Amino acid sequence: MSHGLTRKARIGSLTLLLMALPVFAFQQKTFIPVEGANLKAKIDNAVAAGKANAVNGRFWIAYQFEVRPGVAVDFEIVNGNGVYVWNDDSIASDARYETRELGLFMMYDTQRESVIRADIYNLRRDHEYGSYPVYWAGRITNEESLGYLKSMVDAAGQDPNNLASRAIYAISLHDDARVDPMLMEFVRRPLQDSLRSQAINLLGTTPESQAKNTLLSEITRNNQENTDARRSALTALSMSRSAAMLPVFENLFETMPARELKRVALRGVGRNDNSDAAATYLIRVADTEKDIELRKSAIANLGRIAGQKSLGALTSTIDGDTDVELQKQAVLALARRTKDESIPILIRVARNHPKMPVRKAAIQVLGQTHDERAIAFFSELLSKD
Repeated sequence: MSHGLTRKARIGSLTLLLMALPVFAFQQKTFIPVEGANLKAKIDNAVAAGKANAVNGRFWIAYQFEVRPGVAVDFEIVNGNGVYVWNDDSIASDARYETRELGLFMMYDTQRESVIRADIYNLRRDHEYGSYPVYWAGRITNEESLGYLKSMVDAAGQDPNNLASRAIYAISLHDDARVDPMLMEFVRRPLQDSLRSQAINLLGTTPESQAKNTLLSEITRNNQENTDARRSALTALSMSRSAAMLPVFENLFETMPARELKRVALRGVGRNDNSDAAATYLIRVADTEKDIELRKSAIANLGRIAGQKSLGALTSTIDGDTDVELQKQAVLALARRTKDESIPILIRVARNHPKMPVRKAAIQVLGQTHDERAIAFFSELLSKD
């Protein structure tokens, strides 16, 4: 999963049944339908109704939009420790948690006479919505939704509640060919740096396109751009798996002066679909690069690449390199491999490697696998004590 679960909130084991219920079961209990000829009319009618019946002066206005495949927002992961909820500004690219029924929820404050907050919620999950009523505008076409969200970005100069940021995020989730051109337009605008960087980052989550890759490459190479913009552009670019991008990442690694940008370029190499050539390049960097941190980065990214060439390079580093930090990095890289590839090697290293720090690293990785072979190995170790 892109970007990781950085802000998970544990809520206990309770919602598998709720996830299976139809969305309209929740809407019938909590949503108040509003009529109107278009989205603007529905929002106006919701505001009028909400002002007349507001609870503590606030209420929600919400609608559903068309969500592109392959993204996951506001979803639950269930494991032996309970239920974890992912609901932040990031997007997981994992078909197991795909969320195709999302809604934009905007909180209206009657005292300020404006929307003060906007959130994206999964309509397949039950929410309390702060106990405020929800005025429901129904399913809105991309044409209207994208136009409305773009108007929020256009008003960014008068945006004390940071609604433009939420609008850019919502735009990126739409299933529409206009999304990339809109995000690229925001990038080319004189927007405030945080909004521009957000649009750049979100380009890394949308489907592959040559126009997008060209723009991101231009930003990365432009010395007039600030460091954050260049880093965001290269990070977004590194999400590309296109074989045609491999020479671009290699060139960026060789020409970018900053170590951090070089490391991101190596990440792009490690994700590339031309796995054989990518492995060859990373092995060369790991063998010849003078900067130890970049050598470690090359080794780490070898763990992303399937095949015997990359696996052999990792094993050779563990067994034959003289630098213990590189050996430990190769052990950690094995954690990215399939268990059938990594477990036997890790057990061998944990049992026999001559350097204690490397053995400890292998034991640590084995402990995170929960594999039966690893458990048997630990039982063997304990029986010797």
